[in-house]
Amino acid sequence: MSLALGLALSHTVHAQSLVDLFGAAKQYDATYRGAQAQYEANKAKADQVISAIFPSIQLVTNATRTHANANSASSSFTFDRYYSTPNMVLSLNQPLYRPANLLQYEQSKLQLAQAVQTLVVAEQDLIVRVSQAYFDVLASQDSLTFVRAQKVAVAEQLASAKRNFEVGTATITDTREAQARYDLVIAQEIAADNDLRVKRLALDTIVGIKNAAPKTLNAGNALKPTLPQDVEEWVKQSETSHPTVLNAQLAMDIAQLEIERARAGHK
Repeated sequence: MSLALGLALSHTVHAQSLVDLFGAAKQYDATYRGAQAQYEANKAKADQVISAIFPSIQLVTNATRTHANANSASSSFTFDRYYSTPNMVLSLNQPLYRPANLLQYEQSKLQLAQAVQTLVVAEQDLIVRVSQAYFDVLASQDSLTFVRAQKVAVAEQLASAKRNFEVGTATITDTREAQARYDLVIAQEIAADNDLRVKRLALDTIVGIKNAAPKTLNAGNALKPTLPQDVEEWVKQSETSHPTVLNAQLAMDIAQLEIERARAGHK
């Protein structure tokens, strides 16, 4: 009894909350890490584009070494010297009027904002996937617990049917029906156990933790209602704040700047 209690306490101590598993998934999930890398790439690209607007400084240095040698056959005069000629050029270039570069810089800022929205979409998608896998495991655990409780009850019914058959108060048909119900529950237990294994493997694949153990929900906790409760209000909010909508708007602005860049080539 004490061993079973110790194992239960150990399982509770090492159980992870939904927030813990989501944090682990952010460090492991390939889709989300790819969105992060894309954001960093767009950020670096924006820094490169701005260099076409700022002044550029170039420093070029070189040195020439000359060996002069002269000998006279009619006298003892000899000339042998080395000359070094250093050269340094410092140039500063500041564009005064390059509208195409300025428009490209504006594009890079919009592309960076677009990468931010893409990262938000990836994060929301990861939240959904982790939450789905998390609650799938809890639901499978509950199903397995329910089937095992059923097995105990059906096993008692089978034992009772066998005893009644032995004393002559039940027929062999009653015993066989009880045995069939027990065999069915055994099959359901195997199926529920396999389903739980599959759900746990799916969660491990997302969060990158072997044998992740989600914490069970506290009984009696009531979920707070979502505000506002009017669906139309949520639709209106999504039109102005949903990252996918904002991404589409940014894409349209980037395309408009591309048209202006093409026109600026004539200036």
